[in-house]
Amino acid sequence: MIRKEDLLEEIIGKNPEVLPVLAQAGLHCIGCHLSASETLEGGCKAHGMNDSEIRGLVTKVNKEVSNFEKKPRVEFTKNAVAELERRVNENGKKYVRVVQLFGGEFDFDAVDEKDGEDIELKPGSGVVVLLGPRTEKFLREIKIDYDKGVKDFVAARAAKK
Repeated sequence: MIRKEDLLEEIIGKNPEVLPVLAQAGLHCIGCHLSASETLEGGCKAHGMNDSEIRGLVTKVNKEVSNFEKKPRVEFTKNAVAELERRVNENGKKYVRVVQLFGGEFDFDAVDEKDGEDIELKPGSGVVVLLGPRTEKFLREIKIDYDKGVKDFVAARAAKK
């Protein structure tokens, strides 16, 4: 639960889905040097919001977080699972980690170790996919396939059910 006393940088780091809500309220926090040390309340007050408006914004960001948590996690097609399994077996590793590349793209590395905050997904065939919490959020509602023709993964927004 987000509180007005929470630092903006921590809110954004853990819940990037709230950025549009903050921007609509006039807080364009991304890239602001003050967000590292300023609370949500402090940022709101600096932008001229009163206590009632701040309470309303806290309610809106918490509703956004709650709604976002209901969205489906990343899905993998059978072709994608088969390729992930091939990578794990070929490298003699236990897991496949989703890694974010420069420019917002993602790839998969076969690894033996988990990080403390890793989220484990088991898309099938015994494959265990590891993602950091922020990466997991970025990939909500995404379906990942493996295109054998181009020998690469492709991602698309999953169809609404």
